[in-house]
Amino acid sequence: MKKKRPVPTFKSIPEEAEFWDTHDSTDYAWEEAKDVKFAKNLQSVYIGVLPIRVDEHIQKAVEKIARRRHLKVPTMAGKLLQERLQQLQAL
Repeated sequence: MKKKRPVPTFKSIPEEAEFWDTHDSTDYAWEEAKDVKFAKNLQSVYIGVLPIRVDEHIQKAVEKIARRRHLKVPTMAGKLLQERLQQLQAL
């Protein structure tokens, strides 16, 4: 069996990425991974997906607001819907 070399240290992530693009990780000795325990019964905060159709001007408005708030469009759409439902006291 071939003796494995220690994993080198790198000055930057791009340097490391370039190294691994040209080297085989199985040629290197890796530290033993620590035991990991996972929580059971994890539940998503999302219950489902609600596909809806909107006019182009509504879509563009949601995209504009999402960009301003640095959010993804589906997240922003959900927040706007939630805010409106709260105003209507439906939540």
